Amino acid sequence: MSKNPKLLALEISKGDVASFELFFNAEFDNIVYFVDSYIHDKYRAKDIAQEALLTLWQKRSTINPDKNIRALVYTIARNKTINELKSPPLNYKSLSLDEIKTDILALSDNSLDAELEALSLKELIEKTIDNLPDTVRESFIMSRVLGMTNREIAKKKKMSLTGVEYHMKISLKIFKEKLKEYNFLWGWILTFLY
Repeated sequence: MSKNPKLLALEISKGDVASFELFFNAEFDNIVYFVDSYIHDKYRAKDIAQEALLTLWQKRSTINPDKNIRALVYTIARNKTINELKSPPLNYKSLSLDEIKTDILALSDNSLDAELEALSLKELIEKTIDNLPDTVRESFIMSRVLGMTNREIAKKKKMSLTGVEYHMKISLKIFKEKLKEYNFLWGWILTFLY
């Protein structure tokens, strides 16, 4: 998806069909894969993915653009998958009763909520990186993505080591501000950022 997810969510919430089609096309196969990993029926997984996206469209006026729209549609798909597993059709031969119970427990597990929340966090981190000032972003990416030391960055960018350290200080300050709602994860986030 080339559109900003927040803008896309806002446009969908206002009934913009083109934005919804963009989101649908970008997420449909991912949702099918997610659902199929639990019900092991590709055709039914496609139906559930369509139902989840249709539900999102029908409830579009309740979409909060400040929340992660991907996490929302995956939550809808998860709930539909749980319902499917609780009342499988008579021709559902691929899963045993124990497998169905196991999949319902897995879908109901809090760790799945954490994975959905991680979608929001990942999106926020990516957006924060994109919004860093250009020179700061370059230094941050060279350090955190490419694994370069501050000295290597300074040499490559032909700037002082102090300048690179300042860029890193600015980027971490911005991250701390933007990710304040994830304070309980801050220790883990800092290991990623440091």
